[in-house]
Amino acid sequence: MRRLLAAILFTLAAAALSFGQPRVESARRELNAGARLYRAGKAAEAEQHFRRAVELDPDGRATRLYIARVIQQLYAPGVATPENVAVGERAVAAYREMLAKDPLDEEAFKATLLLYAQLEQDDRGRELLLGRANDFSAPNEKRAEAFALLAGRQWQCSYDITEQPANKKTAETPSGATTVYAPPADQGDLIRARQCVTDGMQLVEQAVGLDPKNQSALTYRANLLREASKLAEMEGDAAQKAEYERQFKEALDAAGTKADLGQQAGPAMVAPTSTVPPTEPVSKSVVSGGVLNGKAVSKPAPEYPEIARAARAQGTVTVQILVDEEGNVVSASAVSGHPLLQQAAVGAARQAKFSPTQLSGRPVKVSGVVTYNFVLQ
Repeated sequence: MRRLLAAILFTLAAAALSFGQPRVESARRELNAGARLYRAGKAAEAEQHFRRAVELDPDGRATRLYIARVIQQLYAPGVATPENVAVGERAVAAYREMLAKDPLDEEAFKATLLLYAQLEQDDRGRELLLGRANDFSAPNEKRAEAFALLAGRQWQCSYDITEQPANKKTAETPSGATTVYAPPADQGDLIRARQCVTDGMQLVEQAVGLDPKNQSALTYRANLLREASKLAEMEGDAAQKAEYERQFKEALDAAGTKADLGQQAGPAMVAPTSTVPPTEPVSKSVVSGGVLNGKAVSKPAPEYPEIARAARAQGTVTVQILVDEEGNVVSASAVSGHPLLQQAAVGAARQAKFSPTQLSGRPVKVSGVVTYNFVLQ
């Protein structure tokens, strides 16, 4: 009896397998056809093939990824028409379906976070980050990165207040130009900025607790302390400002880089890299060239970091550079701009090439700045 039952089960399994094989093969053909159309830029036609492939093989992860990608390709970031927003929502739904099957699918996670940013749905993006941060089944490194991105949002909250033109001005001192911060006209802005810094520091400590070497967390710790220093200055508390500046210096050392503490007309922020060399001291053989963008023979565009896209980071990054007698960049360091964009800008600046500069008929080094604009598409 047992042998008979085993034989029946074996026969049924073989039949199911033989039935399933044609479906899998058909699904593969549909997937390949869709992939060809996708590469040819025919997204709508490609999606139809991908949909049929999923019907034939519901467990195919690659097929679901293609569906999500092809819908995302149909979405135009920045276009707020109801039809386009609906396409963006369909792309989100496709990626969320992948995350439902595998919450640690990194490609689906980053794509969803980016789409939320492009759709200006910050609350949903924050919810997604919180879910990853509090997912105890996720690796500590991934949870730490989520906490760091959440901290970055709190830094942005304070920075948007402290850097309003009405809240700061440039003053001349014996040591040069410096930025002076004044309290906002609306006292509520000051309270909100202070709360954002407090919440951001708590998120940073959670990130560092999970991954002590997380560069994003170390970067935001320094920049949140810089925000705390500016807020203390706005409140007229010189002693507290000095203490935050001391902590800021320590945080810079922990992040593995250096930055000016604000003795310049702009925000002092730490670049998220431990490989930025200090700018070479200016000597008599170095001339000041100001903004050098227009003098570049070659100025490669920086890559947009994925983490910066996910955090919806954009804006202008200014990089201080030193150009040698042959027009090569010999040192570069970021002096302003969003922390998550600075490393990419510095890397691009080091690859730039400039026309050699001569003074009284002899080649000289040139010190100046280049700027890079990062715009989310």
